[in-house]
Amino acid sequence: MRPLLGCRPVSGNGTAATEPGRNWLSPAGSPSVPAGDQETMMRRSETTLAIGMAIASPAAAQEAADEATPPAPALPADAPVKPPLRVRVALGPQFQPGFPGNDTLRLNPMVSIARTRGDTGFRFGAPGDGPSIALLRRNGRLEVGPTFLLTGRRRSGDLMPGLPVVDRTFEAGLFALWWHSDTVRLRGTVRRGVGGHNGWIGQFGMDYVRRDVDRWLVSLGPRVTVADAPFQRNWFGVSPQAAAATGLSPYNPGSGLYSVGLTSRANLELTSHWGVQAQAMYERLIDDAARSPIIRGPGSANQLSVGLGLTYSFTVR
Repeated sequence: MRPLLGCRPVSGNGTAATEPGRNWLSPAGSPSVPAGDQETMMRRSETTLAIGMAIASPAAAQEAADEATPPAPALPADAPVKPPLRVRVALGPQFQPGFPGNDTLRLNPMVSIARTRGDTGFRFGAPGDGPSIALLRRNGRLEVGPTFLLTGRRRSGDLMPGLPVVDRTFEAGLFALWWHSDTVRLRGTVRRGVGGHNGWIGQFGMDYVRRDVDRWLVSLGPRVTVADAPFQRNWFGVSPQAAAATGLSPYNPGSGLYSVGLTSRANLELTSHWGVQAQAMYERLIDDAARSPIIRGPGSANQLSVGLGLTYSFTVR
């Protein structure tokens, strides 16, 4: 009888025939492995274990790091982005009276700074507004805040010998403006002089403004100015001492209307950065100021200022 495939021949006593020096079953009941093969298999197992640990270690470390570091908060898809700040600086010469009532023009620098964000047009400022900071804004039309102005001085010998000196005056106060429409601006200011004339001065004005964003701009508007007695007396009063020194009649003006006038400004954009700016102001002294012997004599009731300069625009990111 042929032996079954895969089985060892059986001897007559019922035991499996064996080859000398070889056991077909291990003590555990599995086929035994030669010593050389066992060593090779152990080395392969160690290599496989090392490779598995090397692969698993970075993944485990990354998982631990991910658990230790909280994820950054995601920005909402519709989060607003602040437009960049744009600034325009105007610089050039201007001719203006050195002080109220002067009959000659003096050369002074014309400097102005305007700013805006994004594609919005630069904020409008009329000649004579002075530096202003809008601390309160409402509906894009109302603005309220502090304003400042530095006025000229009357030196010894100006107009005529014997008139008292009036030093430079730093005027500080408040302004309020209201855009009645896109083309009409109403603005009022009240300022107090520190040093110099030491008086109060107030002004009300209206401006008609036409513009094509920043490509061009033209404005024109009237002005009415009032002043208190210290302001009027320092500039237009004649004390008995000054009357004796100048030959003018003594004069003691009071508070009230001071002047009326017009202001105008024009801007033209030449390139994306460069442009030109022109401005003019006319002021006519009235009432007590106009009746002063100083104005009727060496001074003038007509006050004119003109300026022309270049503008440069840039973006601050």
